Amino acid sequence: MMSLLEASWVIARRDFIASVFSRTFILFLIAPMLLFAFAAFFGSVTDSQERAALQPTVAVVADSATTDALVQSRVRLVAGTSEQSFPILRIVAPAEHLSAQAQALLADQSGGYSAVLGGTLDHPVLTGPTKADGYVANRLQLLIDDARRTAALRAANAAPPPAPIERVVTEQAAGNLQMIRRGIARAGQSIIFTATMLLATLLLSTLVEEKTNKVIEVLAAAVPLDAIFFGKLLAMLGISLVGLTLWAAMAGIGYTFFLQVFRDWVTLPDVAPAVGWPIWIVLVLLYFTMNFLLLGALFLGIGAQASNIREIQTISMPVTMLQLLVFFLVITVAAPTLGALALTVDIVPLTSPMAMIAFGAESEMLWPHLLALAWQALWVVVIIRISSRLFRRTVFKSASDGALFSFGRGKAKGSA
Repeated sequence: MMSLLEASWVIARRDFIASVFSRTFILFLIAPMLLFAFAAFFGSVTDSQERAALQPTVAVVADSATTDALVQSRVRLVAGTSEQSFPILRIVAPAEHLSAQAQALLADQSGGYSAVLGGTLDHPVLTGPTKADGYVANRLQLLIDDARRTAALRAANAAPPPAPIERVVTEQAAGNLQMIRRGIARAGQSIIFTATMLLATLLLSTLVEEKTNKVIEVLAAAVPLDAIFFGKLLAMLGISLVGLTLWAAMAGIGYTFFLQVFRDWVTLPDVAPAVGWPIWIVLVLLYFTMNFLLLGALFLGIGAQASNIREIQTISMPVTMLQLLVFFLVITVAAPTLGALALTVDIVPLTSPMAMIAFGAESEMLWPHLLALAWQALWVVVIIRISSRLFRRTVFKSASDGALFSFGRGKAKGSA
C-alpha cells in the first residue's frame, strides 16, 4: 500500500509528463513571452508620446522682453528639475485684440493650448479654464517670480555668481538605501505576483476533465484524495518551474545580445537587498513556490467544485480579482513603519509570501523566513486537506473519514 507521498509522486509524475511532453506546452511557454515582448515594445514606443500629450502647452502672447525672460527662466528651472515639471511655452505674436486672440487660441484644436499667458512680468494675465488654476497657474507663477527676481538682481548689479557645491562622497546614505531596497522589494513582489497569476490560475480547470470522463473515480479508488490533490499541485508547480527556467534562460540570452539596449531601458540597482543577492534570489524562488502552492491549493479546491468549463470561466474573474486584491494589499501595507498592519500581512497565509520577500529586501534577519516558510507550508497542508474532504462530501457524496490532519488512505464510498 502506497504512502501519501508515494501516491502523490505517482500522480505528479503522471500529470507532469503528460503536460510537458505535449505540443501545447510550447504554446504555454511562448504566449507569455510574446505578451511581455509586445507590451515592452508598445510601451517604449508610446511612453514619450504619452508624456508629451499629458504635458500642458501654454501660449505666451507678450512682448519680446517678457517672452525671452520667461523662456530663460524655464530653461534654468528645468535644468534643476525635469522637462515635465513645467508647461511647454509656445510664443505667439500678439494681435490687435488680445482678449479675442486668447479665446481663439483656446478654441484652436490643432494648437491644443491649456491656457494663454499675456501681459507683462509685473502684471501677468492668465486666460483659461478653472482647472488651469492648479498645475499650470502654480508652475507659471514660479517662472514669473524667477524671471522678475533675475531681472531685478541684474538691474541692481547684485546678481550673485553660481556657488558650486563641494561634494563629500560617502558610500551610502540611509534614506537612499531604504528607497532602493523598497524598490527591490516591490520588484520581488511583482515577480512573484505575475508568475503566480500566469500559472496558478490554470489549476482551476485541472480536475474538470477527469471528473467528466470519470477518471477521478478510478484514481480515488487507488490512492487517497489528498494524494490526488497534492500530486496535481506538485505537477503544476514542476511545470511552472520548467517554464520559469526557460523564460529566465531566454531573458539571459536577450540580456547578453542586447546588453546596451537593456541598460538604456532598465537601470539595475547598485544596492543589494539586506540579506544579499544570493540569499534573496533563493528566497524569491522559495516564496514563489509557497505562494504558488497556497493559491494553487485554494484554486484547485475551488475548481474541483465546478462540473464543466463554463463554470470555470464564471469563477475565473473572482479568482483573478482575489489575486489582485492580495497584491495591492501587500504593496500598500507591507512597510516596516506600519507596525501591526505589516505584521498582519506577514502572518496571513495568502499575503505572507509576498510580504516576507519585501522583509528580506529590507531586513538582515533570516530566522523569520524559516518560521514564515514553515507556517506557509502548514497552511498548504490545511488547504489541501480541506479541499479534498469538501470534494469527497460534495462530489462523491461520501462522509468524511478521519480528522483534519489524518492523512490516511481514503477511498471514495460513492460516486457523483
